[in-house]
Amino acid sequence: MKQSVLDAPVRKNLIFVLPGLLLYSAFVLGPILAAIYLSFTEWNGIARPDFIGFSNYLSLLTDSNFVTALKNNALLMVFYCLLPLFIGMAFASIVRSLKGREQMAIRTLLFMPYIMPSAVLGIVWHWLYNPAFGPINQILKSVGLGAIALPWLGDFNFALPSVGMVATWYYCGFCMVIFLTGLQRLDPSIFEAARADGAGAAYTFRRITLPLLLPEIRIVLLLTIIASIKSFDLIFTMTRGGPANSTLVPNIYMYQLGFQLNRYGYAAAVAIVGAILIFTVNYIVHRFVRPADGGSR
Repeated sequence: MKQSVLDAPVRKNLIFVLPGLLLYSAFVLGPILAAIYLSFTEWNGIARPDFIGFSNYLSLLTDSNFVTALKNNALLMVFYCLLPLFIGMAFASIVRSLKGREQMAIRTLLFMPYIMPSAVLGIVWHWLYNPAFGPINQILKSVGLGAIALPWLGDFNFALPSVGMVATWYYCGFCMVIFLTGLQRLDPSIFEAARADGAGAAYTFRRITLPLLLPEIRIVLLLTIIASIKSFDLIFTMTRGGPANSTLVPNIYMYQLGFQLNRYGYAAAVAIVGAILIFTVNYIVHRFVRPADGGSR
């Protein structure tokens, strides 16, 4: 009797959870399981999938385009993760020193790029980088620096950094807001005690501020590294992986395989490898970037 009484609220709660669970299964869990299955097949999108085991994953090991995509993705992490982290932390320190309307205005301007769709920003920056009539090259020529007015998105050496700098500009405002929130939660008496003991600004930042901001650093690293691995729309609208695969990343390669070459099984294998990379990065960041007391805030 007692068991049935306890089960009644559980059954009632399941009724409320069921719609969300069905939607999750249909639009998230189902496609994930389908992608895992397709990654073990050879399928052109029309005929019946042929099960080929681990052949797709073994082919990825010797696929020069996939290796190039991984290398480009690793380089993009500098622009997606490290530069926004340092720039965002610097901006947070500057904005925190401001007061009133000045702080609100600067914080809004720096955060504004992040609220825009990255695909739209990619189109805008594609125009800004235009070698013939783009404002960047026009400004360089007007100040006598025409020698460095390059075809930024068409140059093999500068295409990837050009796209990366847009990503840095996009994410540094987001990082600033995260670090600004972290700075506001710190107890001012800690810094007053450090100044009373004669600690300089550099020492205070290295020994006090930085360790106390580890929870925010972990959040920033998690979100920006995942964003770099999932990068697609910004690169697609600016270069589509060119020139000559110099900005090719796994998601662009997956798109080319699936929607241009009709190799859906191989494209699914690329997607699964990307998901494994994301889970691996999550584990590494959670394992090694955490507060000194071992907390999980």
